[in-house]
Amino acid sequence: MDETNSPLVPCPRCSREMRSATVKTAVWRDDCLFVVEDIPARVCDSCMEQFYDEETTEALRRLTEGGFSSVKAKREILVPIFSLEEQIRKRTSSEEEVHVDY
Repeated sequence: MDETNSPLVPCPRCSREMRSATVKTAVWRDDCLFVVEDIPARVCDSCMEQFYDEETTEALRRLTEGGFSSVKAKREILVPIFSLEEQIRKRTSSEEEVHVDY
């Protein structure tokens, strides 16, 4: 997306202004994790939604439906995997309720 000629577009979710950006996403296919980068998108800095045009959506669909076998990987990375098993602590009624929004 050419940022200099892109019209200002309101976010469909929150109506704030979006900007053109290049993003990446993670896709799980069975037990394999794939990262796709260099994705042209419209990004809302207010609600963090990302929107793709039809051509980009179609390219992502072809890549994922093909099981990522249609192109050679640009690079590979080692991804550490963490678990929350046995990490979640149950609150007691005396503890203050803390709300964290990710």
